Amino acid sequence: MSQIVDANALVNYILNFTGSSNVTEIQQCIFLAEMQMRNLELPIMRSNPYDNAYIAVADSNGRINIPGDMLKPILFFKQGGVDPSSSLGPWIVYDRIGDRDMITEGLIESLYLKPINIPAVYRGKFSEVGQQYQFLPALSQGDLVNLYYYRTWPALFSTDVNGSTILNNGVLQSFPEGYIYGTLHNYYIKRKSAADADMYKAKFEESMNILQDQNNKGKWSGGHNRLTSVFQPRKDRRFTAK
Repeated sequence: MSQIVDANALVNYILNFTGSSNVTEIQQCIFLAEMQMRNLELPIMRSNPYDNAYIAVADSNGRINIPGDMLKPILFFKQGGVDPSSSLGPWIVYDRIGDRDMITEGLIESLYLKPINIPAVYRGKFSEVGQQYQFLPALSQGDLVNLYYYRTWPALFSTDVNGSTILNNGVLQSFPEGYIYGTLHNYYIKRKSAADADMYKAKFEESMNILQDQNNKGKWSGGHNRLTSVFQPRKDRRFTAK
C-alpha cells in the first residue's frame, strides 16, 4: 500500500524530502504537476458503459449532451432500439470523426440502414456539434447510447459540490510517482535549480512513458501486437449474420 494515503500525506512527503516548510508553495507545485497529467489514461478513470449513469438518452434531434466529466471518448455503442433488453438489433458501434465530416456524411445518411442480410453490427460515426454529440445513423428520440470514456479527475485541495476539500483521487492512489516527480520538478523550477528540475522532469517523463507503454500493451496484446485494430476500420464496414 502506498505511503501517500492522501493529499496531506503527499505534502508532508514533499516537505520532508525537500526540507521546505512552505505548505502553500508545495500545494501550488502539486497543482502544476496535475496540469501535466491531465491526459492520463488510467483504468480507474474509465466509465462503466453498462451502468445507468453512463447510458445517455437521445433528445428530439437525435443528439445527446456531452457529459461534464468526460476527458476523452473511448467508444460509444447502441444496443438495439429504445429497449435493448427486448430488441434484436441493429447493434451499432460509433467511430469518432470530425464535425465537418459529420455534416457532410449526414447528406447520405439514408443509405446506411439498408441491410441485405440480417444485421449484426453496424459501424456508425459520431462527432461534436455544439455542446452535443451527433450520430450517424441518426438516433431517434429516446434511443439509449452506452458511453465508454475516460473521466476527468478532481484536483487535490479543490472543493467538491458540497464545499468539502478534496484530499484524494484515483490518480494519486494508482499513480503516486507521477505526483511526486511532477511536484518535485515544479518545485525546483520555482527554486531556480535547473539541474534538479531537469532530473525530476526526466523521472516524471519516464514514469509517464512506462504507464503509456503498459496501457498500449493492455489494449492490444489480447489479439495481435499491431497498434491498429480490425475492429475499428476507418471505412464503412458491415458485419452480417450468415
